[in-house]
Amino acid sequence: MDEKDEVLLPTGDWDADGRPVARARLTALKDQREKVVEADTDAVIPVIFVPGIMGTNLKSTITGDPVWRPPNTDGVGAILGALGQMVVFLFRGAATRQRLLNPLTSEVDERGSLDAEGTIPEALARERGWGSLMRSAYNPVMAEMHRKLNDLMSAGKLQPWWSGDGVRAPAEYGEQNGMSAALTPEQCKKAAHYRFEVWSGGYNWLQSNRLSARDMIARIDQVILPYYAKRGVRAKKVVLVTHSMGGLVSRAISRLENYGNLLGISHGVMPATGAAATYHHCRAGYTGVSSIILGRNAGEVIAILAQAPGGLELLPAADYNQGKPWLQLGDNGARIPFNGDPYKEIYLNTKWYGLVPEGNTELLDPSAPTAEAASAREEEDGPTLSARTSFQINIEGVQFFHKDISRKYHAPSYVHYGDDAKQLSWGELHWSGGSMMSADGMETVSDNRNGKVKLKGPGGQIKLEIADPADPGDGTVPACSGAAPKIDVLACFRQGSLGTGEYAKRGKKGYDHQGSYNDERTRWATLYAAVRLAQGADWA
Repeated sequence: MDEKDEVLLPTGDWDADGRPVARARLTALKDQREKVVEADTDAVIPVIFVPGIMGTNLKSTITGDPVWRPPNTDGVGAILGALGQMVVFLFRGAATRQRLLNPLTSEVDERGSLDAEGTIPEALARERGWGSLMRSAYNPVMAEMHRKLNDLMSAGKLQPWWSGDGVRAPAEYGEQNGMSAALTPEQCKKAAHYRFEVWSGGYNWLQSNRLSARDMIARIDQVILPYYAKRGVRAKKVVLVTHSMGGLVSRAISRLENYGNLLGISHGVMPATGAAATYHHCRAGYTGVSSIILGRNAGEVIAILAQAPGGLELLPAADYNQGKPWLQLGDNGARIPFNGDPYKEIYLNTKWYGLVPEGNTELLDPSAPTAEAASAREEEDGPTLSARTSFQINIEGVQFFHKDISRKYHAPSYVHYGDDAKQLSWGELHWSGGSMMSADGMETVSDNRNGKVKLKGPGGQIKLEIADPADPGDGTVPACSGAAPKIDVLACFRQGSLGTGEYAKRGKKGYDHQGSYNDERTRWATLYAAVRLAQGADWA
């Protein structure tokens, strides 16, 4: 090396404000080479990660105590903690769950555990809200975004990951809209003029996504953007990265609230038109380990969801599966919604196949007082809405929300979703086991609230149960809903065994819904989108 050559000092550490720091060492006097540190930019693109339902820690607005902490699964200690939490929930009845998980008395809790993986100091990660999210599902991808988006170029050259994996063609990762152009050095250079700083976008997932959108806007305008203004750092607009239901919140931010400080959105595994799995959970409870915490039967699930508009907004919308009927009643082909109105035909219908049939009315309010006590309370406090009426009001709100966001996406937006033959989801849902002359003519004999019913009608008695999922997807969101935004967004990545492209299939193995951001394909699509979105920034 010539004596006049420069030595570039790497920025391998971060200060308390998250700015890169270079560490220099003394050299021998005869070493006269110049030591160079690349100047840090004073322009920032805040990246806000918006999680899915149940991915945000919640606390009581009354006592301040935690009411929801999603169980982490990243290590022996975390798993043991999750098992302990499951034991606690095992002994919580429907009434207790309903009282604790009340949208009117819950708010975001930022006191949860976090792991920034050394990318930024823990205190800084906590200041940016990382502790409000499910650590094992979201902190790893947040750390990955911070590492790679702030390591795009050095000395005018692409850094190793970006010069290899980062410049592959989008089609290799399942892009369907024809955005075949790989990232160019010029695009990476433009993005490298900004520092990407990752914030959490935790929200109260029990309330309507419309209200959560307003809360998020307030957080951006009152916390995140002023954070930079006070420090003399330029940051005009933000990028939203979403998981699952977080996509509905973000669409409401953009299209219902018409928020102007968005640079763009990258959606992951979004139930764009809903998910039939939500109907299943309301009639049968969750399956597997999730059932212990989220609800083992219809009673435990309905107690929470009936009063939680956010969860109800995950039900299939009128345009789900392109408006085709998706609920099959019996084996002789009766299918609904027949008139394209799932709200009246299914969700508010009190027949045996309704979301909350007449026989399950008691599940809407498991802590309801006796008739005598209710009468006495009404005399003292005046008339109150019945649980069925309150539920109807919530469903009507769901219908309005679905209508308002139908086919509405921010411009620009990017989407990735799972379409895998082994990650089966309920695209359509089937009550199977027998045939009947008329579904409406059947009466319930028994309902075990785990997806099995016995019915009687003119032809006698039959037994039906909800069939296992049979449609490709990510285990929760079927491909028909994940792919719904395709024609309305810039790029749409179809990933899994039914996707196209060498890396989209990844040995024909798909990813599951909750853990999707721990997969390299979803991360690639997210990083690609972030660099493309940075091209619209103009404040560096």
